[in-house]
Amino acid sequence: MVAIMNSNGSSIRAISRFFEGDLQQLRSFYYAATHRSFTRAAHELATGQPSISNHVKQLEQVLGTSLFQRQRRGVELTPAGRILFELAAPLVEGIDRLPHELTERAAALTVSEVRFAAGQEMLLDFLAPVVQAFRHDNPSVRLVVHARVRTEAQAMVARGQIDFAVAARAGLPPGLDYQEVLADDLLLIVPPDHDLAARAEVSLAEIARFPLLMPDTRSSTRRVIEDAFAQGGVELTIAMELERWQVIKEFVALGQGIALVPAFSLGDDRRRFALPRVRYDFPRLSYGIITRAGAYLNPAARAFIDAVRTRSGLRPAEA
Repeated sequence: MVAIMNSNGSSIRAISRFFEGDLQQLRSFYYAATHRSFTRAAHELATGQPSISNHVKQLEQVLGTSLFQRQRRGVELTPAGRILFELAAPLVEGIDRLPHELTERAAALTVSEVRFAAGQEMLLDFLAPVVQAFRHDNPSVRLVVHARVRTEAQAMVARGQIDFAVAARAGLPPGLDYQEVLADDLLLIVPPDHDLAARAEVSLAEIARFPLLMPDTRSSTRRVIEDAFAQGGVELTIAMELERWQVIKEFVALGQGIALVPAFSLGDDRRRFALPRVRYDFPRLSYGIITRAGAYLNPAARAFIDAVRTRSGLRPAEA
């Protein structure tokens, strides 16, 4: 157990002396804990292994507790070490991120640019009016737009390649924040001359009688559909696996099968299909703004996000 303060307050004074000194001790501890190795920590910090050992030893002396258990293959954190790692990680990561963040913010003062990614249908059927209005109101702002599937868009945000993504929440990696802007429904679409077209309502079992067109296995919506049929004890007949909702819609229109699609993806295509209601309570599909936790967003990016929120009937985010 780590002693926070004894009867005469000496532990508090010792910790205060540490924070008046060199934070390199804490960085050495953080990287040793991250890699479970003093040698790899030394490589990360471009120093020698003895320097890492000395820093950790000094930190243990200041805090009055052991932070690592030395083993034949590397080191493991003690209970006190695990607590310190949880507390120190945001501080060290923030310090190490300072040069990059400073560069980004300085660039934002001179370059007005918004970089984001979204799926093709999200761009065409939900975000297109936002883009049009934003460009009209902000003609000097350059938009860099990437059409990407959810996993790729999330990865681009995590790597700092874009300011934000508009995508489904499913599979959100650690270190990313999420603000929901759209809770959508799954709709069944069938050709106008299909056997189910005249039906007001259909069951999962009735849907399963016909070939179903499905998104590929990267799709979070596909998992929602498969889970629903599995819970209902109904076996799916997947006729085709396709990557884009637009492609799925076209093949439904050609009579190659039926499909369950997000409502937003239909756009102006609703008149092309019959839409019988499904007798099943599908969970609503969540789509939102994905950003890096703690990352700086330039004023133009914040303004675009506010425009997306307004499109969804939400109030702009508070500054």
